[in-house]
Amino acid sequence: MFLNEVAELIRRETGITPAVVKGNALRAALRRAAPDLEPGAFIRAASHPVRGRDLVERLVDEVTVQETMFVRDRGQLDGIPWHGLLQGARAAGSAAIRVWSAACATGEEPYTLALLAAEAFAPAPPPVDVLGTDISGRAIAAAEAGLYRERAVRALDAALRRRYLEHQADGTYSVGKHLRGLVRFRRHNLVRDQAPPPGEAGFDLITCRNVLIYFETPVAEQVLQRLNQALRPDGKLLLGAADALQRTVRIAAPERSDRRSPASRPGGRRPKEPAGHRGHPPVAAPESTGRRLAAALAAAGQGDRDAALAEVQSMLTLNPLDADAQFVYGLVVLEAGEPARAAAAFRRALYADPAFALAAFTLGCAHDALGDKAAARRAYEQALRTLDPADDRHEPLLQQIDIGDIAAACQTRLRWHQGP
Repeated sequence: MFLNEVAELIRRETGITPAVVKGNALRAALRRAAPDLEPGAFIRAASHPVRGRDLVERLVDEVTVQETMFVRDRGQLDGIPWHGLLQGARAAGSAAIRVWSAACATGEEPYTLALLAAEAFAPAPPPVDVLGTDISGRAIAAAEAGLYRERAVRALDAALRRRYLEHQADGTYSVGKHLRGLVRFRRHNLVRDQAPPPGEAGFDLITCRNVLIYFETPVAEQVLQRLNQALRPDGKLLLGAADALQRTVRIAAPERSDRRSPASRPGGRRPKEPAGHRGHPPVAAPESTGRRLAAALAAAGQGDRDAALAEVQSMLTLNPLDADAQFVYGLVVLEAGEPARAAAAFRRALYADPAFALAAFTLGCAHDALGDKAAARRAYEQALRTLDPADDRHEPLLQQIDIGDIAAACQTRLRWHQGP
């Protein structure tokens, strides 16, 4: 009983759904935050007008600090139009590109953004001001320290490590002065605080990647609206692939992103249904399949549905049993507001690969959009059964979406669908 009250406290403070922080994981976080307090005693202590705030913040630290890394989802980050952003910043009267990395955890992403800007403008000093924020005070302290283990920098090539990081005697990496001068940090609660953060002007680029997945739909809608309002007129909002999954469950897309379906755009056309696979023998995938899939994902991430659909439709013409291409097609048309077409594509992906957990998850999203709760529940349960971190068959997709994010999303939706 009292553990449910603790979960509800976390939901009020952070927006994180109770299904994500329940059971043994929540008990463990509570023991770390307050070793001497049982759930009931913690609830009573948290209500204290003086000492309670510190207790709540310690628990928030325990349930929100996430592992991240430098240049996570490099393909998406490489699509940032730095020179175009500078033009927009100057048009707004700013000499520097204003960047906000929201929910930045321990700082790897803000430093990555500064690094990529430095590379884009080299050899000139990069005209960029990067703000990193997070709800966790412990995470912000770690970000300001700028000290990382090998695991956090493993995706950063050796030349960039040498240029921007300092290798320490104990094997860790310290962020160099060049990057530190471009990045600043402060605490901010995406759910409770205003956006942009107090004292901040509008931003040319906001990144909030793989965060919305932990919020219930109304909270995610609210956060998206606030982030969109914190952009300058020509600013860019960059969400993660896992957040794109969250948005498929009827989360309104921000108008400035022009994320209408191709059929609703002037001169646009309704996407052609991809070829079915029944009766077709498997076709050997060409070596360029991974690159083409990455290009389709990048186009979808930039809001260019036409380009993404053209790429995957071309792939499916060559190989109707390409489960990844069927998945991407389904995701794009689901975001375009066509859940029936999306469900058909996800089912084709699962026919080709019954253990494709990500396709099972998005099939559940499509069924949710269609109002079929029973089918959605079955799909989410299938996704949880088949999730396998060692399965690398869909690596181009899973490089962008963490297994834990998928599991959390499935558990959240199953909680929504409890009952007959």
